[in-house]
Amino acid sequence: MLDQDKILSFIKVTGPTIPAKVAKNINTNILLASAHLSDLASQGKIKISKLKIGGSPLYFLPGQEAMLFDFAADNVNPKDFLVLEKLKDQKVLREADLELVEKVGLRNLKDFAIPLNVNIPNKTELFWKWHLMSNEEANINIKEILTGVKETVTTEDVPEVVAETEVEPEKVVEETTEEVQEEVEEKEETKEPVQETPVVKAKEEVAEEKEIKEEQKKLTEESKKAEKKVIEKEEVEEETFVEKESTEKEEKKPTVMQKIKDKIIRKKKKVVEDEFSPVVNVFFESLRIIIRNKEIVRKNSEIDYSVKVPSAVGHITYFCKAKSKNRCDEKDISAAYMEAQTKKLPLLFLYTNEITKKAEEMLESGVFENVVVRKIDDETK
Repeated sequence: MLDQDKILSFIKVTGPTIPAKVAKNINTNILLASAHLSDLASQGKIKISKLKIGGSPLYFLPGQEAMLFDFAADNVNPKDFLVLEKLKDQKVLREADLELVEKVGLRNLKDFAIPLNVNIPNKTELFWKWHLMSNEEANINIKEILTGVKETVTTEDVPEVVAETEVEPEKVVEETTEEVQEEVEEKEETKEPVQETPVVKAKEEVAEEKEIKEEQKKLTEESKKAEKKVIEKEEVEEETFVEKESTEKEEKKPTVMQKIKDKIIRKKKKVVEDEFSPVVNVFFESLRIIIRNKEIVRKNSEIDYSVKVPSAVGHITYFCKAKSKNRCDEKDISAAYMEAQTKKLPLLFLYTNEITKKAEEMLESGVFENVVVRKIDDETK
């Protein structure tokens, strides 16, 4: 199986992901994994989010857009997340009814907030719709907001579909809904005409845009500070990786700076012990399983091993995934199975509490080959 096919299969099982996880799955470095992901995106096979996880965007398959919201809470500015929840709940928001902070937030949430311009008598109004909402539903909601009437709308009453467009933070491509315009015209005919001075209106719009830009700068600075540490960490890792390769090729004597970087690398390579690791060790000892190498993926909850399992014909090498969580599901087993396949090894999957009924059914159906699933408590109690 080609690397790009493996990547597509991995994303299909796990959902939106980042280059670091893809690199680990196909057993390569982040640079090559990022190159594969960019190539797949240019082919239209995957999509790239505007939302960033520690400085890196998410890569996902078409149809997985709904999964992006799960990553928003921990990776979006708190003020932006409040307006995001509001948009998710109400589906359509009117720009004129929003506070300044909300206006700025929507312009930062390009994955979730779709801008729509609606022409009404003598002006154009900006609306925002939830990204998973259809154009037909958006037109119905906009019609209700503008007319102030909520009613059951038949297919004949639905305005012409509003097109979706990508826009810059301060610009929105014009879109029209003819029937909405007609209803608003009828409603405004009954009102007393209000005269506005074009120059004053223009000044107000310029002032508001200026306020939005200033507020947006403040919010982006806050989010940049949060991302700065992670980005710096990634840069250090890339620098040390490139520096190490170049010194090996040129066979130069290590400089003082190189010695410091080598020391940092050695510290990173040290295994961080956690509370879950001793439990797994006891399990291995009870079955005389030999640990070849070990990597703590998540402290106190997930560890990857390469182990030798005794058998009638000698020791057999397994890729082992040990997970400590309340309920392991079919996704956990599928992801571990994919990792074992990339390493061309059978899988030993260990869990502490229980697995879901669906996962048990998948195991019994024979979908996974060369997979052994064991509960750790069975041997350690």
